[in-house]
Amino acid sequence: MALPSDRLRKVQPLRADVHIGDHHSEPLGRVATQAWVFNPTPGPDIIPRLHDAKVNGMAQLGININGVEEVEGVLYAQSWWCRAE
Repeated sequence: MALPSDRLRKVQPLRADVHIGDHHSEPLGRVATQAWVFNPTPGPDIIPRLHDAKVNGMAQLGININGVEEVEGVLYAQSWWCRAE
């Protein structure tokens, strides 16, 4: 479910290093292109990974990545808007 625009404006942005690569995807049961926020310390991902990730737009200062994320065993369509600073 998409967030309403007024609520989306209030979300605190995440400053992070985004990685994209082909790896085995547990929820999909196969190799898939994944996007994730790099976590330099051992532990879980900072936010859910995007599985079947695909760059669907790019410009000088940003990129949009689409895919599906797994939350509590359920897959949801998700899009990340990543901006350079």
